[in-house]
Amino acid sequence: MMRFRAFHAILLSTAPLALASAAYAQDAETTTAPADDGPTSMGLADIIVTAQKRASNIQDTPIAMRAFDNEAVLRAGVSDVNGLARLAPDLGITNDTQYTKITVRGISSQDHSETADPALTINIDGEYINRPIALNATFFDLERIEVLRGPQGTLYGRNATAGALNIVAAKPKLGAFSGYATGSYGNFNAFTAEAAVNVPLGDKVAVRVSGMHNEHDGYFNNAPAGRGSAGNTDAARISLYAEPLEGVRVYLAGEYVDVDTTGIAQYGIVIANNGVLADPAFANGIVDVIPSTPALEGGGVPLNLRFDPPKSSFPLGDLGYTRIEQYAVRGRLDVDVGSIGTLSYIGGYRDVKSDVAQPLNGFVPTTFIQMYEKNSQTQSHEVRLSGGDDGGFVYQVGGFYFYEDQYMAQGLFLPLAAGGSYLNYFYRPYVKNKSVAGFAQATVPLVEDVLSVTGGIRYTKDKKNALFINYGPQFGRGPNPPAQDDTTRPGRVAFNPTPLDDEQVTFTLGMDYKPSRDHLIYGKVSTGYKAGGFDNVGAFGAEKLTAYEIGSKNSFAGRTIQFNAAAFYYDYKDQQIPIFLDTNVGSQVVNAGKSRIWGIETDTTILLSPNDRFTATVNYLDAKLTQFQAARLGLTGTIADSDPATPGLQPFDLSGNRPVQSPKWTIAVGYDHDFYFGDHKLTASVFSRFKSAYFLQPSNSMAEMQEAFTQTDLTLEYSAPGDRFSIQGFVRNIENYKPYAFAGYVNAGGQLLINYVYGTPRTYGVRGTFRF
Repeated sequence: MMRFRAFHAILLSTAPLALASAAYAQDAETTTAPADDGPTSMGLADIIVTAQKRASNIQDTPIAMRAFDNEAVLRAGVSDVNGLARLAPDLGITNDTQYTKITVRGISSQDHSETADPALTINIDGEYINRPIALNATFFDLERIEVLRGPQGTLYGRNATAGALNIVAAKPKLGAFSGYATGSYGNFNAFTAEAAVNVPLGDKVAVRVSGMHNEHDGYFNNAPAGRGSAGNTDAARISLYAEPLEGVRVYLAGEYVDVDTTGIAQYGIVIANNGVLADPAFANGIVDVIPSTPALEGGGVPLNLRFDPPKSSFPLGDLGYTRIEQYAVRGRLDVDVGSIGTLSYIGGYRDVKSDVAQPLNGFVPTTFIQMYEKNSQTQSHEVRLSGGDDGGFVYQVGGFYFYEDQYMAQGLFLPLAAGGSYLNYFYRPYVKNKSVAGFAQATVPLVEDVLSVTGGIRYTKDKKNALFINYGPQFGRGPNPPAQDDTTRPGRVAFNPTPLDDEQVTFTLGMDYKPSRDHLIYGKVSTGYKAGGFDNVGAFGAEKLTAYEIGSKNSFAGRTIQFNAAAFYYDYKDQQIPIFLDTNVGSQVVNAGKSRIWGIETDTTILLSPNDRFTATVNYLDAKLTQFQAARLGLTGTIADSDPATPGLQPFDLSGNRPVQSPKWTIAVGYDHDFYFGDHKLTASVFSRFKSAYFLQPSNSMAEMQEAFTQTDLTLEYSAPGDRFSIQGFVRNIENYKPYAFAGYVNAGGQLLINYVYGTPRTYGVRGTFRF
């Protein structure tokens, strides 16, 4: 894959490289210039967000959400989606090999196949991101990240059952030559560099160029293979903003991201081998592909086995590799149309190429390697007319179009077999996905600036079709998947799954009460859905969610205290759950019943003094699978309690279990103190987050449970007068606790394994930032 070279030139063209980071600006005080003893006044700053696809103060927006600016992202060392948990601990983020899964309020997508969709809508400047592999998009030179909790089906559409993640890149600024350079060095030979320069071209046009590099050695000692879970990412962006005519605004951006590193280090434990349990406690053994004796209940996995896997050093025979290359172009055109409002077009195109070899067994020798090539081209387009004034009648109406075309070649490679062989091999010349939608939303004041009603509706039509080619076992075949169909291979089966042709209506209805400038009380009912699809076995339907939520956003004591709270109840139906059948067929996605989810969330920010800031988040979540009946494949005709209507399928019932990534308690606290020495400032910060125990799989087996844990970050930052230069020392995850990023039973070739992937260990270093 082509390596990215232009980044180094970008760094040289923007500014000298310095070291460190800055403060959490989304919680920053509004102060006058400091005297020798510090600021003379204080108050929490307004945060402007676009969660409702129009600018509004976050405290006036009736959505449970968080927002972080670029300074917060730099300070926390967040360079991709996985790092967001350091800023928003109520996000559950896991990695199933190279696929990123995000959970919000107990809602997530566990299926990462080529026909699946995420449960959280992700947008970069309005460009819709649909593939889990594309979530490796790099965070750099940002204006803001917004995390919206709860279904956003009206304005964001399909696949917004969990919420929405809006990534807003920094835009060129007219009339200002400015920029920054920042870099850091830490343990694991971690080196990061990021730079941006804003160049005005006359009074009506500006250009912004930015780039980043992020690399580190592997976090785990996996000798003899080496160090696993290393990192190496380059990215660049060039953007243009223009106001060629009065009332006309144009934004264009091109972006490139290149990932070229090792695979994710997995530790594996053999549970059953060749149909016989490795654990002598199970004396009878198992002869079917997926064990299903009473000792292995819960859908074919042992529920009560516990393990204490090593988390820092374990041998691997092969590290594998991950190569992802992304190109993206996006833009926006806004035209003011008099008293009617503003007509906007937002569009984007993305090309993602991935080439991955991921060892799966997690020990020496390497017996299974998941090999795949996946390419996708996506485009999204939205036209929207919006208007109205805050406090009065506000509306927006529009249409949305999304199209995706994928290619995939994937197989389970056995390097120890003679000449190399594939246990299975799947080829998808195309998988096409099209979605068209129309939407409208309006806020109508009942009492001006005090009481209003908001209603919205969206109609979505989804279509999916594909050509599936399954080869089955392939012997004597090299490790690289072919780029074309091989009709001479034995066992080749080609078919077109029944196309998906579905339509859904989602809505929102809410009321906002604002008794004063500093208080908002809201209540709403909203719906969301995640589109259906198909797999090797058959079709599956859409997920559907109805959410009831009440909330309050408040400022007290001269806006030095903010306290926000939300309570919600979810009626969640037809969850899409992937169930592994066998290596020839792969997984089947089933609509497995219902869930009941409710919770309470609170966010508090207190300016204790002009120099002291305290933050706290306390979330409680009660989530349960109230109906979940499915079946796994057993050995046909031998399972006594299998369903007679479906011979060979072993039924199981997971009703009463908790959904994945659903801790009952999530708590985070932070404290910052500023020391002033004349015009010089030293800021000491601590941020700690706690999560109670949760499960990584719906089977809720003890081996797939993550115990309660705490992670704490410490920083000490010096800022020069005028904030043009800063240097920061940091320690992240001071406890050096590595929670499971993935834990799950895997079956391949009659061998039942449990695999573990771990989170990031303790990291520390120094970062410097220079602004101009």
